[in-house]
Amino acid sequence: MDLKQLRYFSAVVEQGSISAAARALFMSQPPLSAQVRQLEKELGVRLFDREGHKLTLTPAGKLLYDRAQGLLDSAHSVESELRAFGRGGSRILRLGAVSSICSSDLPLWLRAFFRDNPGIRLELTEQDTYALLEKLRARQLDLALIRTPFSSDGLDCRVVRREKMMALGERRFFPEGAPGGKLTVAALASLPLIVYRRWMQPLGDLMRREGLAPDFFCVCDDARTVTSLALRGIGVGVVPGSAALAVRGEEVLRMEIESDSFRSSIVAASVREGYRPPGIWESVRAFLRCLPQPESPPAG
Repeated sequence: MDLKQLRYFSAVVEQGSISAAARALFMSQPPLSAQVRQLEKELGVRLFDREGHKLTLTPAGKLLYDRAQGLLDSAHSVESELRAFGRGGSRILRLGAVSSICSSDLPLWLRAFFRDNPGIRLELTEQDTYALLEKLRARQLDLALIRTPFSSDGLDCRVVRREKMMALGERRFFPEGAPGGKLTVAALASLPLIVYRRWMQPLGDLMRREGLAPDFFCVCDDARTVTSLALRGIGVGVVPGSAALAVRGEEVLRMEIESDSFRSSIVAASVREGYRPPGIWESVRAFLRCLPQPESPPAG
C-alpha cells in the first residue's frame, strides 16, 4: 500500500464511481480499477460492495478512508513545508480551529500574527474539537484552538477566553421582559432547544440539578447547524457567547443563560512532548503572542 493507491482509492470514494474518479484524476478506467483491486488484494479485505457501476463502501473501506485522510493530510503538510523551505526557508504553521472561532475572533488574531510574522505561511484546518484533538495528537497540527470540555492529558493548554453560554432564536420563542437579557434555567428548559451533541450532558446535568427533566427538541452534530436552524425559526439554539454575538438580524434575540457552571472556554492546545521540527515551536509561540492574555488552564 502506498500514497498513490490511497489517493486513487479516496478519489473513487469521493467521486462515487470508477469512471467519475478516472475523469477527476485524468486517467483511464482500467488502470484505476486495477489499482483498487490490487489494494484490496494487498490488504486482504473487500473495500467496496459492487452493484453494477454503483460502489458502496464496506466497513473495512470506511475505516481505510478515514485513516487515509490523515495519512494524505500528513503527506501534503510535509510536501508544503519542503516546498516552502525550498523557497527560502519559509515556515508553515499548521493551525486547527473550531468553526465558531473561524467566523469570529480568528481573523483578527491572524491579522496581528501576519503583520508581525510576514515570513510564516498558514495551513488552517477547520473541524470540531474532537477531530482537531485527534489530528493534534497525531502530530498533524502544531496548535489547535478548541472548546472545553475535553481531556487535556498530554497537552499544554492555555485558556484564551471563558465565555457565557447563550440562547439564540427568534423573539417569539422567548418570554417577555426577561430581566437584563438573561434566561433562567427553568425558562430555558421550557423552550424547543436545539443543542450541539457535545453540550447534551453538561446542559442536561445543569437542568437535573434544578430539578428539571431535559427534553431537547433537536440534537445536532455540528455547532454551525445549531445556529442555522435557530436562525430559520426551527427552535432556540444553545451556543457560546461569541457565536451568538456574531449573528445579525432584527428578529434574532440572544439571551444569556443564568449559570455559573455552564460555560465554554476557548483553549489553545499543543502536544506537550515529542520532537518538533526546527522553527515550528517559534511559529507557535509567535501565534500565541497574538492571542488575548492567558488564563489558567482548564480542569481535566
